[in-house]
Amino acid sequence: MKISFLFSACMVLGIGSVKSQQDSSKPETAVNIHHIVLNNSLQYLLVETKIKNNKKWQPLRGQQLEIFLDSTGGENVISKCQTDSDGKAKLIIPASLQSKWKASPTHKFIAVTSDGAQSDIEISRARILIDTTNVDSVRTVNVQVTKWADSAWQPAKNVEVKIGVKRLGGQLKIGDEESYTTDSLGAVSAEFKLDSLPADEHGNLALVARIEDDEHFGSLSVEKVVPWGIYQKPESNFGARALWAARGKAPIWLMFMAYSIIAAVWGVIFYLIFRIVKISKLGEAESKATQTLA
Repeated sequence: MKISFLFSACMVLGIGSVKSQQDSSKPETAVNIHHIVLNNSLQYLLVETKIKNNKKWQPLRGQQLEIFLDSTGGENVISKCQTDSDGKAKLIIPASLQSKWKASPTHKFIAVTSDGAQSDIEISRARILIDTTNVDSVRTVNVQVTKWADSAWQPAKNVEVKIGVKRLGGQLKIGDEESYTTDSLGAVSAEFKLDSLPADEHGNLALVARIEDDEHFGSLSVEKVVPWGIYQKPESNFGARALWAARGKAPIWLMFMAYSIIAAVWGVIFYLIFRIVKISKLGEAESKATQTLA
């Protein structure tokens, strides 16, 4: 009896260890939800799915997802989607849920995968206001962040805001600081220190104030166009003489050097041919003179 009991215990322990090893070797998946608002009007969700293999996170493509507002249920479904090749899915809150969205200052977005795993974030409604002043040639950008509470827009303090100028490769900061933190009034001010920044034909630049992945408000950004740049008319040097131009448009000095070298080389060749011919003729003349004397 004792032997059979010990054998059964060992079998149970062995099966348990095998299951734990299988569980530990099972790839780990993660679902991240990002709430994004552009210019206080357009809002959408960006869902990212990742899988961890060999201690490295990789995009999980083709993942089936259901996204809900506040709670799971057919009436609260935002969208049923599938991640793309980058493991991402972008979706917009439908018009049928707009009244529910406006009814509460805080909402929860829930993502449910095809295997039943859930991930959620809680977001408070917020907005960004941007304005500018120009006093005594000192240009200042003023930003205020507010949140919806008690049926009114209230200041949102201690929020990190980045202020910059929209450029082709991203956003260029306007001052020395990378970001600014709102005060008790939800406001920040930053001096515009960029001089002679290239702009469009009207001298306009696009100022951008943005909040990135805030734990309460998500990601928000707003733009404002200001005439603080300088238009630089593009100048084309097509057809001008340059080192990188076509052969016929090479610099004069370079063409002179090249042709001089070519002329010198061919001159030496012709001179050598001339000397060889002359030596040959002298040899023939000496040979005839020798025959005559003989």
